[in-house]
Amino acid sequence: MTSARAAAPRRAPAAKPARPNLRVVRPGELSPKVRRRRAGAAAVVGLLLVFGGLFGLAVCQAIMAQNQMRLDRLDRDVADAQSRYQRLRLRVAELESPGRIVASAQERLGMVPPESVRYLSPSGEAAGEVRAAGAAPVDGDDGVTPEPQGGSGAAWAAIKPYLGGRP
Repeated sequence: MTSARAAAPRRAPAAKPARPNLRVVRPGELSPKVRRRRAGAAAVVGLLLVFGGLFGLAVCQAIMAQNQMRLDRLDRDVADAQSRYQRLRLRVAELESPGRIVASAQERLGMVPPESVRYLSPSGEAAGEVRAAGAAPVDGDDGVTPEPQGGSGAAWAAIKPYLGGRP
């Protein structure tokens, strides 16, 4: 029996667990575990900032595209309004033309051009009646009395203040 015992190899003593390298930790120094945790949090925050910035850019692009479409629609509306305005100006010019007015007056209203034109000038007697009626002179009368065509200067000077500023 002893021989069986003697033949068996001896076991080495169990290895003691190795002690980690120890060092002195200064006050305020973080452990590696805390540093890894903070680095991971910083990476997550950085990724969130990058994706938030990209999302913000996408939103800005969408808003700019919508506003550009709105500007294009407004430009189209302005162009339509300007062309309508030009058409209406042309129509007004056609309606205001003297030839159309004369033709319309002759056709629809039965008017005819006069054979001759006579101008009337008031007599001194009519001017006295207007003055006696108490008509007030017009403001802004500068005292300059232009001579009417074919009339007497005295009659015009007497009537002018009552004409309401007409030449």
